[in-house]
Amino acid sequence: MIWQDVVIMIGCFGFAFALIPSIKGKAKPARMSCVITICLLIMVGVSFATLGLWLSFAAEVTAIIAWGILLIQKRV
Repeated sequence: MIWQDVVIMIGCFGFAFALIPSIKGKAKPARMSCVITICLLIMVGVSFATLGLWLSFAAEVTAIIAWGILLIQKRV
């Protein structure tokens, strides 16, 4: 394990944690913002996986799930 993987993981979990107020609140981001962000996060997550940064990849998946929840909430 390299220290950069741990630092990136903390940052990615931080981004997912920062979405909790939006998930719990009434105001949601636009659908297209959610879709674009999810696509970009998937690209970054694949990059992490191919580099063997598995902690970062797992944290990125958490952020993708959080944005996915927002997208689903926006559709409902």
